[in-house]
Amino acid sequence: MADSSEQSAASRYVAAYVAQNQRTLTYCRSFFSAVSGSAAGILGFTGLHGFYFYVVTSAIMSGLIWSLKTSGQPTRYFRSAREAVWDGVLGGLFSYVLFWTLLYGIVHVYD
Repeated sequence: MADSSEQSAASRYVAAYVAQNQRTLTYCRSFFSAVSGSAAGILGFTGLHGFYFYVVTSAIMSGLIWSLKTSGQPTRYFRSAREAVWDGVLGGLFSYVLFWTLLYGIVHVYD
């Protein structure tokens, strides 16, 4: 049986609002992953350098979400701070690789 502190913490959040926040976060991460993947392709990153670029840009995106979107208090909008920082990072990787390879192939086709 869950204790009263866990029940009160769970009742602080409205499921519809948390779901909307997650959708917004997923959209922001997907868009930023596509933009950073395009930048990596245009800049000509290959191999591990491209993945390092993704790690750096994901860290920047997490910092922007932490500071701008949640005003440094992610637990007001998400059930845990981990949700605001890490959820969607792996899903964004697929968008990143797609745009990275697409733009690399378009820009550096004759290199």
